[in-house]
Amino acid sequence: MDASDADDEAAVALAAAVLADVAAFVSDVFAAAADAAAAVLAVSADAALADASPAFVVAVPALLSADAADEAACVADASAA
Repeated sequence: MDASDADDEAAVALAAAVLADVAAFVSDVFAAAADAAAAVLAVSADAALADASPAFVVAVPALLSADAADEAACVADASAA
């Protein structure tokens, strides 16, 4: 083994170490981005719930019930015809 081989092995070891550091950095960046996205979604969901007025929250089930009753009446009419 001569000096050139030792230099080559050292260069390969250094490149492997740099690659491992870059991979760890990229992994940290992606994890931080995922955490930030989750935080934005959580804040958005909280804001949407806070913006929903009590009248809307009460009206939606009533509208769904009325729609279900209307649908049932249409089905009954279609069955009778």
